[in-house]
Amino acid sequence: MKITATQSAIAILQPMTAKQGQAVRINGVLVGGCGMTVEYGLFWDDKSPNDQMTEVEGVTFLLDPETAEYIGSSSLVVDYREQQGFRLVTPEQIVAYGLRVKGRWE
Repeated sequence: MKITATQSAIAILQPMTAKQGQAVRINGVLVGGCGMTVEYGLFWDDKSPNDQMTEVEGVTFLLDPETAEYIGSSSLVVDYREQQGFRLVTPEQIVAYGLRVKGRWE
């Protein structure tokens, strides 16, 4: 999957990445009972063996194969909007919005 980021997202993430010293994981987890849905998040993490790793202007993004499958697109844009926080956007849809980058276990 091709991962890109908007300039607004990069402007927020570059100083955070420099301070944190880790990559930003794009994560999807299947949740629910009767009606299953995918909950997306962004968190600081280190690379795992099966991760796709993409660097955009000094910010490294990690994506595991399962999350890529949940997203179901050939490309993903990480965006930032003042009123919405971080958003994950494919050509087909806005996958998630209102995200912030958290610590792994927050």
